[in-house]
Amino acid sequence: MAIYLQIPLFLLIIAIIPILETLSDILQVMYFRRTGKRLFRMAPLHHHFELTGWRENRVVGVFSLVTLIASIIGILAI
Repeated sequence: MAIYLQIPLFLLIIAIIPILETLSDILQVMYFRRTGKRLFRMAPLHHHFELTGWRENRVVGVFSLVTLIASIIGILAI
């Protein structure tokens, strides 16, 4: 819809969590290939947070809150 309405930046704002999840995978693979070490404990990003001690409920709550805030910012920016 955002592309049809010619406001692709809106899509980048409201889809920040899926974008970060995808980028964490890409960065993990690129960093591992270059250095042989891991950038995150595990990719995608939500698994990294779980391995650092966050409960699954907290990860979902924080990601949902970030999505809500980003959506509000995106809607107000139109």
